[in-house]
Amino acid sequence: MGQQVRYGRRRSHGAGALIAAAILVVAALIAAWTLLPRLFTPRETARTAEEAYCAAVSSDGARRTLTPDQAQNAALIANIAVTRGLPDHAATVAIATAMQESRLTNLDYGDLDSLGLFQQRPSQGWGTAEQVSDMTYATNIFYDHLLQVPDWETIPVEDAAQEVQRSGYPELYATWDAMARAWASGLTGERSAGVTCALEPATSSDADGLVAAIGATLPNVKVSVMPLNGKTSTNNGAATNTASTTLAITLPDGLSADNRTRLCWQTAGWLVTQARQYGIDALHADGMDWNRKAGTWTGTETAEQTVTVTLA
Repeated sequence: MGQQVRYGRRRSHGAGALIAAAILVVAALIAAWTLLPRLFTPRETARTAEEAYCAAVSSDGARRTLTPDQAQNAALIANIAVTRGLPDHAATVAIATAMQESRLTNLDYGDLDSLGLFQQRPSQGWGTAEQVSDMTYATNIFYDHLLQVPDWETIPVEDAAQEVQRSGYPELYATWDAMARAWASGLTGERSAGVTCALEPATSSDADGLVAAIGATLPNVKVSVMPLNGKTSTNNGAATNTASTTLAITLPDGLSADNRTRLCWQTAGWLVTQARQYGIDALHADGMDWNRKAGTWTGTETAEQTVTVTLA
């Protein structure tokens, strides 16, 4: 009789395999649900210095853009006009002229011996090479000559510019009329929230330098430096605490509503154009807010006596 072979019950692995496969599928779906939004949503990257820009808004709503360096030079031109008590039209003529002559850049070269923002020629009596290369001097002497032009306040921008510059291409000044008007109105405070800049992230700040610049540029305002410990020290000329990250700029009392508003937005416009140099991250002025990342003013305009500056 042959050996009897017993066959035990064969254990089936089919059910276990199905369960394991199901678990893997569920895990894969969960992972996909988590990762897909990241794969298909563009990653936000910081703006580079090359991508930074500044803009002023025209009366027709158009944005007139400049580089941050050009905007800073336009602010200098406009501020000198305000300091001298000149009407906004003076800043418009000067900005249009500088844009045509040098693209609002303090050039160290030019046609023949022309130099600087306005391409003024030392050989034609504008001053020494060193003087016309100084933007403050160059702007002031441009205004000196402009004020001697009959009816300069009412004639077209290009005609006023030509009377000062005596260019071989006088018609080209008209190219920059709308741009110059937008920047002049924003920088002199005629237009509220009229100037903005969208900048790369700030890596450092200079509270001392900014307070000194405010004292030299905007002598009618009062600067309060707010240290990190929350205490406030008042300062009208030079910062005494470089650890400060916030400045409060107080407008003077006794101004008419219109003059207060103009000074507020003149101050805010100037600060925006200085944001790259001094590491300004954000501003609050008359109920509205600006920051260098978004590059726009938001909020509802409400009269306030203080402009707040947040440094990086």
